[in-house]
Amino acid sequence: MRNRQPSSYTQPRRAVARVLLAIACLLGGMGLAAGQASAHVVYGDDLNVNGNQNNYVSSNAGWLAGQNATTQTDSHINRFFKFELTETSTVNFTISAINGFQYVPFGSTTIVTALDDLNPGYSLFSPIASVLSHDGAPYPGQTPFATWSPFALPHGSDPGAPTDPNSQKWGEYRSNADFTMANDLGEAPTSQFIAGDGTSTGHSITGNYVLGPGIYNLVVGGNNQANLDTLFNNMVASGACATAGAACDAYSAARIGRGFNIQFTAAPVPVPAAVYLFGSGLVGLAGLARRKMKASA
Repeated sequence: MRNRQPSSYTQPRRAVARVLLAIACLLGGMGLAAGQASAHVVYGDDLNVNGNQNNYVSSNAGWLAGQNATTQTDSHINRFFKFELTETSTVNFTISAINGFQYVPFGSTTIVTALDDLNPGYSLFSPIASVLSHDGAPYPGQTPFATWSPFALPHGSDPGAPTDPNSQKWGEYRSNADFTMANDLGEAPTSQFIAGDGTSTGHSITGNYVLGPGIYNLVVGGNNQANLDTLFNNMVASGACATAGAACDAYSAARIGRGFNIQFTAAPVPVPAAVYLFGSGLVGLAGLARRKMKASA
């Protein structure tokens, strides 16, 4: 297991995290600009506020990769949305590949046009992943990563996540099960899986659910096996581009963005008329009982 730096490193890291969290909240309130990339989980407009959004995911394999309980997957190749329901509601959404979406990859200034071949998959969770969550942030009970995982490598002043030569863990995200992922403030909620679905041949998918009050994640990723094979094999071969060469180039090419649109609506579930009648009947009985009590007194 990789040794971590002493605790004196933690405080400045958390101070920076608080600043980033404040910026992320500001961006979320303003609505994350279309095409803006983030290395961590950052939310734009809630889907119940803005139900027509264009965005992208890195690669066409994030949702499919998250089906694997052994490797799990990199949250960065999935896109996190959130929405809030104040009462039991019917939620409908459609996720469709789109052509011509442009974005700026994280750490770059170059505009890239996303591909239009996304085979979308989605998953619903509650509670949601905390703002600025990322796979490499430590939390109690965290299992170690594979030595080839992107999160096992030192990143500047970040010493990297704990590793184990026997581990096959890629990242923290699961698309078909509960997952735990932390931010640098030590917030590490376990997001509980509700439902999900994906298409391996089509370029559009719909979801329809009745959900109770709460705050939810809708996470979108790709469901293409060929892209996953290329992405995964070249990531392992290059140590997630720790070694330059053909494998790193192939890994980077497999991660090119896929553009998509999401249409989202939520409508309160109407209370059946019989429930209203039953409720009014109870009120009437209560009133009658009070009158009888007064009369007997």
